[in-house]
Amino acid sequence: METRALKNVLLREFKVIKSKDMLLICFIAPLIYGLMFSYLYINKRATNISLGVVNQDGLSLSRHFIRDVNATSELETITRYNSFQEALNNVFKNNVNGFYVIPSDFSKDIKKGRVVPILDIVNSSNFLVASNVLKKIAVTSIDFSKKQFRKILVDKGYSYKSTDSAFNPIKINTVYLFNTQMNYSDFLLPCLLLAVLQQIILVAVCTSISLEKKNKYEIYKIAGGSFLAIFLGKTIPYILIGSLINVLNIYIILPIDDIYALSILGLFFLSTIFIIAVVCFAVTVSVFFKSPEMAMAVLMFYSLPTLLLSGFAWPHTALPSYLKFISYIFPSTYSMNYIRMFILGDVNIEYARNSIVALIAFSFVCFFVTYFIEIKTKRVFALK
Repeated sequence: METRALKNVLLREFKVIKSKDMLLICFIAPLIYGLMFSYLYINKRATNISLGVVNQDGLSLSRHFIRDVNATSELETITRYNSFQEALNNVFKNNVNGFYVIPSDFSKDIKKGRVVPILDIVNSSNFLVASNVLKKIAVTSIDFSKKQFRKILVDKGYSYKSTDSAFNPIKINTVYLFNTQMNYSDFLLPCLLLAVLQQIILVAVCTSISLEKKNKYEIYKIAGGSFLAIFLGKTIPYILIGSLINVLNIYIILPIDDIYALSILGLFFLSTIFIIAVVCFAVTVSVFFKSPEMAMAVLMFYSLPTLLLSGFAWPHTALPSYLKFISYIFPSTYSMNYIRMFILGDVNIEYARNSIVALIAFSFVCFFVTYFIEIKTKRVFALK
């Protein structure tokens, strides 16, 4: 490969990128998406989830329990209903996300140390809301009953220490890794930004190569017959653009939500190889498209399936066998969760070794597949 041939292809590609359409795809779109996602999840977790209550007890102890529920930032008891059916109807009308029922003997049974059943009804069509409601109501109930149980035993002459061990004979110490506050934004935002970055690269590369077909393959002459010059000239600009977007995401978009990358070396090394793999994959895929319109039509269905198959929302090990097999043809499968781990935790790069090796192998496979397709079919990169 001649250096001059590579330089010619690079200069030609940068001219393509300077067009209005490509500037919109490569720079404006990721900025808009990144800012939109970051401000969407700026509160980190769902707060002030509206609840109703049916208080059949009505005494001070039950009112104290309601205040404890409201003391959590996630929940807010906004309405008190007179009956179960009235509260249920308001859940159906979407006026509240759920409600809880305090039984009539609540105060009396609490004072006697009995088990008190509180009915908790939640709209589970939104798992984020439902999980918060169920978790916070359960935690509040345990803390409330614990305080009342201690009070009863202390009044009977037991020491405070003995009451603590009586209520909690087994103590569990929990350590959270990577997302210590269990924030929804920390879980979701890094992967969403990676999905956007992947989609931007795919669309940009496929659009660029599809345009070459409309230009009757003038790039053949410019590259001087070198497949390697064309491949590198077409990939290097988008690797640089992808790396730039990645830096903006890490140092501008994520900090809006107070998410700061911790494992810098591992993060940049892994994410750069991920970007290279995505660009190589985009070049391979693009040889099957005859026009930019066809590329856009096909790729609009790409982002969501690859995000789901990567293990982002559903454990990769739990995927059905055939879907797991399909997932291995996408670079996000080898990297999505590892990159998120490097953003949220102080992790040694050694833990990403298998992912890095897989992405490098993936990139070489894409290169050779593209080469053999072009040599055989005489399309896009092949010389007459």
